[in-house]
Amino acid sequence: MSKNINIIGYILLTVFLILVPAYGESVDDYKYRLGDINKDGSVNIADVVYMFKHLNDVPVYDGDLNADDSVDIADVVYLFVHLQQLSAPIHYAKLLKITYYDKNGNIVNPYNGEPYAYKILVDATGQRFLLKNESEPIPAWAEGKYDKVINVPLKRVVVMSSTEIALMEPLNDDGSVIASVKGIMWGHMYKWYFDNIKEGLENGSIIDVGSTYNPNWDLILNLSPQVIFVYPGYSGDAVIAKCKELNLTYVADAEYLEDSYLARCEWVKMFAAFYNKENVAKEYFTRIEKNALNVRRIVSKSTTRPLVAWGKNYPKWGGTYVPRAQSYVAKGIEFCGGDYIFKDLPGTGSACIDYETFAERAKNADIWVVPSSTTWLTTFKEDDPGYEYFKAVRDGRLFCISDDYWQLGLMNTDQVLEDLATIIHPELFKGRTTHYFLRYYPDNNTAVPYTAG
Repeated sequence: MSKNINIIGYILLTVFLILVPAYGESVDDYKYRLGDINKDGSVNIADVVYMFKHLNDVPVYDGDLNADDSVDIADVVYLFVHLQQLSAPIHYAKLLKITYYDKNGNIVNPYNGEPYAYKILVDATGQRFLLKNESEPIPAWAEGKYDKVINVPLKRVVVMSSTEIALMEPLNDDGSVIASVKGIMWGHMYKWYFDNIKEGLENGSIIDVGSTYNPNWDLILNLSPQVIFVYPGYSGDAVIAKCKELNLTYVADAEYLEDSYLARCEWVKMFAAFYNKENVAKEYFTRIEKNALNVRRIVSKSTTRPLVAWGKNYPKWGGTYVPRAQSYVAKGIEFCGGDYIFKDLPGTGSACIDYETFAERAKNADIWVVPSSTTWLTTFKEDDPGYEYFKAVRDGRLFCISDDYWQLGLMNTDQVLEDLATIIHPELFKGRTTHYFLRYYPDNNTAVPYTAG
């Protein structure tokens, strides 16, 4: 009996010793940015040398930089060629500009382990902000480099959109980031999937300051915000104009104009700069990035590229809205191993085309994603005549998005990409159940998570 117990104990100990390092290594991976192969906190030429010498020992998750499902000399070359990009503080978001400085005005890189004292951030409207701790003086070397000075971390802000909250939540490790949110536009119009925001609106610590079309400026002024985070374009331009009139400081973020899922998510680093949360942002975005590249790695195993339609018809608004070829959606479909039906439609953002043009191509697509939740799909059958003859509908591969897509989905960009890859290549994700892309049933306007078979 005791011999059997000893054998069982030995087996359990062996399993423990095998699993614990593996789990620890996985968690530690997120502490080291993509390209930091030797895990010394920075991405530089030493990582190229280390990778070349230890090629057979580098885990796929860290070393397969070109996402072709193997770690080989091609990854060493990739690291060498892309070293500057991988080491930069920002390397996906093309519209985000932040420069870090030490006390003497030398440019440094906190995402590469270098200490910083000041930051200059250029927002989406070209405003230049010198961000500094309140105890620090305004340095003489910064003269001419900024338009306004903002003391960080912020204590009182108003936000325009739930997507801004989605990029602040990952930084809220100690509660201070969300605690700074004193007002939200459309606050009571959203169904909130962040409990801290929902509770704040209920107990009054966060105020609904009205819609973006007609904000309650008296409420906003009473909140004395240090910053109002806004989106340029749409109703945001009117908000910006009013901020100028009232001499209120606004910061314009434009992640929605970026051309990839990862670039949109990387705007978390803009919010990190306003809260001195660069270390938190680094670990968070590293997780998103590495998990996303793992999705690409998985789909690289497929020899097929299913045809994907993406669009929703709005008869009252003039036609069907579809992503253009250089949009983040179209590139996301390609990233996840799909072939987008309008990849020949140039430009970023979306285009409005007539439904007949959309249907002519979409009817033969393997997958059709309707980018809306069931709340807004009550007239789907009337809006999309002939939908029942589309190949994707006949094959049960018609999908819509979840209600929490624009909140939790942006925060969990890696999971959104994995969901998208799952519906495009179910054969590669057998047994996995989606959350953000749901199988849609037009007959009764319901949607359920999809389990790849």
